[in-house]
Amino acid sequence: MKRRLVLVALLIAFAAVGRMAVAVTLQEEIDLGKRIDVQIMKDNQLYSDDKAQNEMEEYGRKLAKYVGRPQIPYHFKILKDNDFNAFSVPGGYVYFTDHLWRVLRKDERIGVIAHEITHVDRRHAIDAISKQQKRQTILSILLAVTKASNILNNVVGIAEQMYTLKYSRGDEEQADTGAVDLCQKAGYNPAGILLSMYKIQRFQSESGGAPPKIFSDHPPTKERLLYLKTLLASKGIAVPAENIETATTPYRIGEVVTAGSDTMTFTSSKPLVAGDIVWVMRDGWDFYYEKRSAVPAARGVVTSGGQSPSANVWLIPSTKKVQPAKGMGVYGPPLPALERGVGLLMPLSRQAAVGKLQFSAPPQMLERLFAVQAVWNKDNTQLTNDNAGYLVVTNPSNETGYVGIQRPMLSYAPMEFSSVLVKVNDQDQRRWIGPIVSIGKGGGTIEVTTTSTLVAGKTYDVLSPGWNKDDTYVKRVVGTANPQSTTGKIVLKMVGFAGGWSMADVQNGFDVYEQEQQSK
Repeated sequence: MKRRLVLVALLIAFAAVGRMAVAVTLQEEIDLGKRIDVQIMKDNQLYSDDKAQNEMEEYGRKLAKYVGRPQIPYHFKILKDNDFNAFSVPGGYVYFTDHLWRVLRKDERIGVIAHEITHVDRRHAIDAISKQQKRQTILSILLAVTKASNILNNVVGIAEQMYTLKYSRGDEEQADTGAVDLCQKAGYNPAGILLSMYKIQRFQSESGGAPPKIFSDHPPTKERLLYLKTLLASKGIAVPAENIETATTPYRIGEVVTAGSDTMTFTSSKPLVAGDIVWVMRDGWDFYYEKRSAVPAARGVVTSGGQSPSANVWLIPSTKKVQPAKGMGVYGPPLPALERGVGLLMPLSRQAAVGKLQFSAPPQMLERLFAVQAVWNKDNTQLTNDNAGYLVVTNPSNETGYVGIQRPMLSYAPMEFSSVLVKVNDQDQRRWIGPIVSIGKGGGTIEVTTTSTLVAGKTYDVLSPGWNKDDTYVKRVVGTANPQSTTGKIVLKMVGFAGGWSMADVQNGFDVYEQEQQSK
């Protein structure tokens, strides 16, 4: 789904305030923060780990006792998002992504929270935006929002500006200094911010030199590290060394001999047959960015065994893509046992866009199925079974009679390559109409295969697939559509889109639902 963290659709009235000098009061700043938070929580989901949420709240509350502006009520939230980020907005709102939270240890988490609190306490976001825009214009916008202006002719995404905001060198150093001071006063390890920066630097090297959004790239990470070490030393605080270990990775069976764009030959210490799965590993970091470790770079499906096995290869999307090359390690860890399911989806060829359905009993028309394969968990620490694709049977008598969609994050495990088919359990099945089978992008239309009767003039919801239990109905909504024809070929026209979605994003395999009837 294209809703990225805090690229929220915060629409703010653009009021033409004619004053030459305006100022944002403390209460207006707090009101602005409330409005931004409401929009953030509309487009994002809280991380479901209550223990983690309570932990962040505990750290944040203790740190916030020592701020310079104690009138601001602070709020601390962990959002479910795979980005590597933490950020804050005016008015006392501090956020972590669950990815960053899980990567960092206690002292590192506290250091980052203290850093973000300082940004809020020193008004860095408001002041930075004021410097980047015409001061009168931007402050007028802020005041219009906090005063609930009903002028909606022009809108601007302030939340997005705050997310992409680059703080000045002075602001970042002030936030680092503030983090150390807050941690000292609250009785936490004041070196936590430095420990977190060690990991930030490793993440930066892993992503090809691009800094994560957690901190501005001014000053550069290496300079920040030096500054933090000097700061700690000047306060008589022990400077922790950057100790790096090397983890051992089991199940290595050989190495790459030759590699093409999507094929390879390799050595193997164990016998392999066509269809076996192997993994090419690259040098990287473990999940916590603490140990050097082999991490999966590509998935190989063996095409021929023998003394010189060969395989088709798919790159694994990650922070750092690495093409298989001579000498890289090939691994063969045991695959988790797959459930039996109701059938299989087998390949026709590597080039084919579809596979062939195989069922022990004939499938039903519009039967909904997940294509399950063995893939790496999101931490790249172990293999697990997960939904690699979603499909709906549209012609039970045809072995390729389905419409399907590949799960983007698991593109290295194409669903048509030996997936086990498992029935979808959808609590909203009673309202499900059918899948999109054709799209007219130019006219904004979609064709749906259905056994239901659509009602002219009624509005229907269009949803992306629900890959897991956390993908709620509301989170999956792409947009809305109205029927253009209700007999024969069923065609609907898209009439609205959820935040971050457009007609260009609609795909065959998306679902159409009847909207929930609101009780009167």
